Amino acid sequence: AELSVQQLAEGFARRGHTVGVMTLARDGVGDREEINGVTVIRVPSYNHHIPLVQQGSLSERTRWHLIDIFQGGDAAKYVDLSEFDVIHTNNLLGFSTQLWKTIRRERREGAVLVHNIRDFYLRCQRSNRYRNGHTCEKTCAACRPAEVTRRRHSECVDAAVGVSDYMLQHHLQAGFFPNAERPAAIHNRPGDQLRFEHQPRAHDDPIRVGFIGRVAENKGTFRLVEAFRKLDRQDMTLAIAGTGNDEDVARLETMIDGDPRITYLGRTTPDAFYPNVDVTVVPSTWEEPLSRVVSESYLNGLPVLACNLGGQPEMVRHEVDGLVFSPTVDNIH
Repeated sequence: AELSVQQLAEGFARRGHTVGVMTLARDGVGDREEINGVTVIRVPSYNHHIPLVQQGSLSERTRWHLIDIFQGGDAAKYVDLSEFDVIHTNNLLGFSTQLWKTIRRERREGAVLVHNIRDFYLRCQRSNRYRNGHTCEKTCAACRPAEVTRRRHSECVDAAVGVSDYMLQHHLQAGFFPNAERPAAIHNRPGDQLRFEHQPRAHDDPIRVGFIGRVAENKGTFRLVEAFRKLDRQDMTLAIAGTGNDEDVARLETMIDGDPRITYLGRTTPDAFYPNVDVTVVPSTWEEPLSRVVSESYLNGLPVLACNLGGQPEMVRHEVDGLVFSPTVDNIH
């Protein structure tokens, strides 16, 4: 999501618009900086720690969520919201949907509030509706107070955009954004700077399969490796790029040990990854909104093997520019 927002902000700036991006300051100290024509405004977290950076104990996490749901912060302390004609919110984890109420109160007359739905934050405290290896079929008791409150706050939003139609419909059908006019789904499109010259492959060279993303259960990393190891073929290789927590990385390294066809690359930049694979795999086991890997692969002329969950089937046309499958080990195999 961060890359998509950066691309969008810099694109508007190149067209002559005045653009500001507000984000959380990781060091707890607010500041401003001009980056590629965009004013980046870093604000201190209103809560006692920054999500995904500092986890805290169970009691601290519970207190964090209660503050996030019912109190929130006051963006007007750091930004004059009346300066903007369009205010575009994205991932609100760490900001709270209370921000929408502040925007409605402080914005100039005629200004429009647009929200881009990029994750499940509005309906889930973990932002992914995924638990114990399975997608949540309904909102659990722990997430329900947050969902109810955030649904009410969504009445402030003038326009809703889903990163995929799946995400848009998922939220509209749950009663979010009742006042949004002309809701739309707009797929991410990576910039041309992510198009690279492909390294040629000789006819008898192995087919190079690639995975790039977080090493984690819900990303399907381990199912992919298990399925690949079952292949009785020496004319294919698998390259895995990305990082994860220490436990998941150790699990991956144990799984691939002894199979010379599989290489773990660790953190890898797109320019080092895409030119050196022939096909990419998106085997996520959760309803991923829409993986950037799909659009980045197409930009580089690569077919995609993608799960049939979330937004992926909207971009991957089965047996046309890729394959769509249910992400079980047997199906991946």
